[in-house]
Amino acid sequence: MGITPGWGSGKPGSSPGIPTCLRRTKKKVDKKNNFMSKTQTTEEIKQEIMRKAAARANANVYSLNNSYLTAEEKQEVELWFQLPGNVMLYAFVITAIWSVVVVPLSWNLIIGIPLGVNVAIGLLNWYFYKKNLVYILYLTVLHSWTLYLVGFGTAVFLFFKGVIVLATISLVAPFGLLAIVEPSIYFYSILAKKYRMHPKFAFFKKEYKHTFPFEQYLD
Repeated sequence: MGITPGWGSGKPGSSPGIPTCLRRTKKKVDKKNNFMSKTQTTEEIKQEIMRKAAARANANVYSLNNSYLTAEEKQEVELWFQLPGNVMLYAFVITAIWSVVVVPLSWNLIIGIPLGVNVAIGLLNWYFYKKNLVYILYLTVLHSWTLYLVGFGTAVFLFFKGVIVLATISLVAPFGLLAIVEPSIYFYSILAKKYRMHPKFAFFKKEYKHTFPFEQYLD
C-alpha cells in the first residue's frame, strides 16, 4: 500500500498517523496555552504584590476612621498612646515651678526631667499596661479639662514671674503641640516593629491577641 500524502510517517521522528497540518495546529495551540498560562501567572504575581503592598499600608498607617477597631477600642488606644505625654505635662509644670520658686534649674534639667518621665511612663505603659488604672487617671488628674486648667494656670503664673518661654510651653502643651518631642512616640514605633504594624494596632495585638485581616499578607 502507498503512504497517504501529507501524513508524517515518512519522516524520521514524526508521529505516525497524525497529519502534518494537525501537528502544526497542535503546536500553535500548545504555544497559545503556554502563553496564556504565563500571562495568568504574571497577573497573579502582580495581584499578590498589590495585596501585600496594600496590607503593609493598612498595617502601618493608623486612622481614626479605620474599620478594624470599634469606637470603644479606638478610645482605649488613644488613652493608652497619649498617657506618657499627658504625664510629661505634669512633670514639666512641677519642674518649671520648682525652678522659679525653689531652686533655679538649668535648661538641661527643665527639659530633661519631663522627657525622662515620658520615657519611664512610656516603658511602663508598654510592658505593664493596666486598663483600670489608666481609666481612673483619665477620669481625674488626666481629664482633658484638668490638663487645660493645669497648663493654663501654670502659664499665667509663669508669665507673671517673667519666665515667658516656660509660660509659652505650658500654654501650648495641653493642646498636644509638644508631641513631636515626646520620646515615647518614637520608641513605640521601634517596639511595634516586632508586630510589623502601627503601634496602635500593635497595642491590641500585644494586649488582646487581636487578629487583623491584613496580617495574612504581611509574610
